[in-house]
Amino acid sequence: MGNLLAYRRSYFLGSVFLMALLVRCAFALAAPHTLAPDSLSWLAPARDLAGGLGFTSTLRHPGYITFLASVFAVAGSDNLTAVRLAQSLLGSVQVLLLFFLALNIFKKEAVACLSALFLAFYPYAVFQTSEILSESFNSFLLVLFFFFLYSVLEQRRKVVFSALAGAVFSATILTKSTVIVIAPFLFAFFYFNRLRYRVFAVFLAAAAAVILPWTLHNYKTYGKFVLVNLSGSAIFQHNNPQTLETERQTRELKEVKWETPECLEIGKLPPLEADKVYRQRAWQFMRANPGTVLTYMKMRFKHFWSLYPITHSRIQRLAALLTSGVYIPLALLGLFLSAAYWKKTFLIWATIFSYNAIHLVFTATLRYRIPLDPFFMIFAAFTLVKILELYEARGAGPRGGL
Repeated sequence: MGNLLAYRRSYFLGSVFLMALLVRCAFALAAPHTLAPDSLSWLAPARDLAGGLGFTSTLRHPGYITFLASVFAVAGSDNLTAVRLAQSLLGSVQVLLLFFLALNIFKKEAVACLSALFLAFYPYAVFQTSEILSESFNSFLLVLFFFFLYSVLEQRRKVVFSALAGAVFSATILTKSTVIVIAPFLFAFFYFNRLRYRVFAVFLAAAAAVILPWTLHNYKTYGKFVLVNLSGSAIFQHNNPQTLETERQTRELKEVKWETPECLEIGKLPPLEADKVYRQRAWQFMRANPGTVLTYMKMRFKHFWSLYPITHSRIQRLAALLTSGVYIPLALLGLFLSAAYWKKTFLIWATIFSYNAIHLVFTATLRYRIPLDPFFMIFAAFTLVKILELYEARGAGPRGGL
């Protein structure tokens, strides 16, 4: 029986992986693609890195730049088709990782299978694998991190998996530093799940080993401690007198420029000085205009949790409503239904709400939520399975007879 179950699982995983890969590769090769405005700010430093010029961007994180440069080094400079196919492969592997992550959390094969199927055909995930943006790569790393972290609870080689989790955690920070906000919750996760301090120490050591070389690079570049990158410009771009109108125009699908004349003028200063001025101007504006800042936050909160994108396409809205429009409400219900698993699940929800909190300060577009969507799928799958179990239990109850 054990061999039969193992065969069935292998058959399912092989099939769902191939289906996910086929859908993503077909979209990457057949669909027309136009570069997003942000794509160029990733491609330029990636070309420089692949060409031996080192890291030339002070704005973008090094993780996705390194990924792009690695693809260019193998497949040829500026080979965007190779990038899309590589991201399609990672997206398909992510489907398998989500299966095992869901299985580690809930110990229910049905939840794991549904989670993998949801992600395999998720329209946003398929679309993002063909975008030259960091979200797809970041989403893969985030699921990989949680896969290794939750494997610490289940596997005998706790030290090994803890080291892998720490290394991938730092790789995720180097791709998008938003994830660093969950660091305090990580200690609670190790504590509540009764993992030894040595295991947590290994996690920290591995995380430090991955991120410190980049921090040292920053120190040599700026002569000052900068953990990942200079973020002052991002804070100011999303918190200045023109932000409200810019955000409104963005929601109306108009062409906008986030870099105001004031922002461009400050950008002419040396990087460290510019970063300091950006932060000062942003905090001055926020302190002087609390009502406007609150309006920003309301808009960003609503947009972050939107069930469909702002688009002229009815097909896109319908596809979103039939997927994320279903997954997210079911997942929020699953938050309460899975209360008995809180020691395991609280870290995932802390990550979701921490991301949301960060994007109340910065602009929230729907693609910034995409890396979190696989976790919604796990809880949506749990809700569906729980409802089915309750229905079956009710149907199997005592029945009256003659």
